[in-house]
Amino acid sequence: MGPFAGAYLRVMFQFDNIQLKHLALHRVGNRHREETNFFSNALLDPHEDVEVALKRYFLRPFKKASSLYRFQHSSDLQLNEVYSYAQKIFEDPLQLLEQSRHIVEHLYNQSNHPNIKTGEVYVAYFSDLLLEDELVDAIGIFKSERKSAFLKITEYLSSLQLSRIEGIDIDQFDKGCLIADTLEEDGYRLFTVDNNNYDAQYWPYHFLNVDFVEDKHFHTMKYLELCDDFSRSFVAPQSDKREQLHFMAQAADYFQQNDAFQLNEFTERFLPDEPAQHAFSNLRTDYGLDQVSNFPISPQALKESRRLFKNRIQLDTKIQIQLDFQHPDISERFLERGFDEERGMHYYKVYFNEEL
Repeated sequence: MGPFAGAYLRVMFQFDNIQLKHLALHRVGNRHREETNFFSNALLDPHEDVEVALKRYFLRPFKKASSLYRFQHSSDLQLNEVYSYAQKIFEDPLQLLEQSRHIVEHLYNQSNHPNIKTGEVYVAYFSDLLLEDELVDAIGIFKSERKSAFLKITEYLSSLQLSRIEGIDIDQFDKGCLIADTLEEDGYRLFTVDNNNYDAQYWPYHFLNVDFVEDKHFHTMKYLELCDDFSRSFVAPQSDKREQLHFMAQAADYFQQNDAFQLNEFTERFLPDEPAQHAFSNLRTDYGLDQVSNFPISPQALKESRRLFKNRIQLDTKIQIQLDFQHPDISERFLERGFDEERGMHYYKVYFNEEL
């Protein structure tokens, strides 16, 4: 399990009135291939129509972002490079051009993977980002790597001509982060997006060095992951696949039917014997949840965790049995597992009234 697993959070933020105040544009190379960087000597001053397109390009991917992070460092937060550069920009936005060069140099120093592509780096300063009912300034760092092909139509004499050009698709950048000027002492709050994930370490760890923010969304996701792990590592070996899925169905139903998670209640209902409680407790420690026993349940995190709820029993005879997680008692009532001595094979017996 990677340290970013389950770092999901739905935050109330809006871009409706956000203003693009300053913008720097540079190009970063690949250090592994000994490519060079290109630094602009002045800030960009885009025309109004270009500015509208840029804001759409920069901000649209974050409308689906559900992960909230904070800068971190193992010894001193001030030693986190991007945090330090962002701090200087927030203190004096006129430093954007100078600090954006440092940001590109830092990004270049992390570009040691052979697959990391050369790309344009935009460093933008925004005002009026609405975050949790608070208007804040924000810094955006965006990297575009992939170029798209377009057809350009021009008039030549009495005919229309076609030519192929390459440019940036404004529907989606490759990598980006949006840093909100809030909770400075705790590493700010930021969103990050990576749409070209050839190296999972490069952008969030080596460049940004961020960690997730723990709250009800995080705890909901982590406990659901814990339940999934418990169903596979303890329930299935103790019984069978049907019981594994039955446990996950019960866990999912508990999270769907309750506003808050209560460890004691959950334990009494679904972990009746001591070995199960001990195994679950050990997993809580592995997941860093040994101090988290009660928390509000996040509906958004529950929705985003659907991938954990695998409701199929897949057999080696190419037969699949699909269970209904909306009715977790179904498998216990109408599905029976046994062993046929004559064939030397396991079987499932399904009870029903009629075929639909």
